[in-house]
Amino acid sequence: MKTLRTLLYLLPPLAALLGGCRGGESDYRLDGEVTGLDSGRVMVVIADTAYSRIDTLRAEGGRFSYELRPDTTVELLLVFPGGRSATVFAEPGAHTTLAADTARWDSLRLSGGPLNDALQQFADSTRGWDAASVRRAVKDYIGRHPFSPVGAHLLEKHYARLPHPPYAAIDSCIELMSGRLQDNPTVQALSARLDDVMKADTGRYISSFRTRGADGKYINAYQHGGKYLLVTFWASWMPGGRELQQGILALKERTDKSKAKVAYINIALDTDRRTWLDLARGDSLPALQGCDFDGWEGVTAQRFGVGSLPLMVLLSPQRRVLMRSASLPAVEARLDSLLTHDRLKASHTNH
Repeated sequence: MKTLRTLLYLLPPLAALLGGCRGGESDYRLDGEVTGLDSGRVMVVIADTAYSRIDTLRAEGGRFSYELRPDTTVELLLVFPGGRSATVFAEPGAHTTLAADTARWDSLRLSGGPLNDALQQFADSTRGWDAASVRRAVKDYIGRHPFSPVGAHLLEKHYARLPHPPYAAIDSCIELMSGRLQDNPTVQALSARLDDVMKADTGRYISSFRTRGADGKYINAYQHGGKYLLVTFWASWMPGGRELQQGILALKERTDKSKAKVAYINIALDTDRRTWLDLARGDSLPALQGCDFDGWEGVTAQRFGVGSLPLMVLLSPQRRVLMRSASLPAVEARLDSLLTHDRLKASHTNH
């Protein structure tokens, strides 16, 4: 199989995107209505490696519209106030409607465009199923629809976003795809990301890396020798991103108070320099915020095999990967266990 290449929020390519165009045969329109969302901003994230962009819409009375003229199908990530999100396929010439309720987000409905209809049909047919059964259904869907980008999206969502992605299972799903779909940049990117993840998996060593801070100076691992290091990858547009940063800040304050040898580096995958710098220079985030503005293609993100957000990688003082997780409570529990073990070991040695 072609070199394993992905993950996340990496979406099909854009040859050209011209927003706000009307009247052409390839125009795409999305109309949405979200019950319980009176007003607020809706972000449309196009996470393409060459044409990544974020558009901001204003929802009034829970309603919003979005138009663009894609030359090919584009996968959109809609991020709503409160951290809720939805994936929509923007197909040339299609008109899609989205209906959702903030009180029952799993009841979200998509209609319009063959790919959105297929995505909705899959959601309806697997509603209420356990995660393992859904993954089996994803594999079956890919086998029955080897040309459909919906299969690539489902693979990324239900397999690749897991805290510990099942690499062999993902590989077998990609093998079921047609050669054309395997050549799709989304799948190639997924394969590449998984390649990187395997290189940076638990038990491996990541001895050196660096990122640029808000002051323009480099932040690197060497500055924190002899300490556990928690490296968190996130983005300002990520649902729940700022809440995660507040949780990391609370953890840092607790470990600092106990004089534990732990350091924290937070690396954003933002591409909008002004937005991130304004955020990083505020008082609401933990120190040591870095961003290279290269998104998913950044050298450090690839070095750590980042395929979904958030990703927290806990390194030992010797820079061995101890844990990879999307769950801060899980990381906190593992770190507490390690620090307790170290204290007991030191106490035994002193006596």
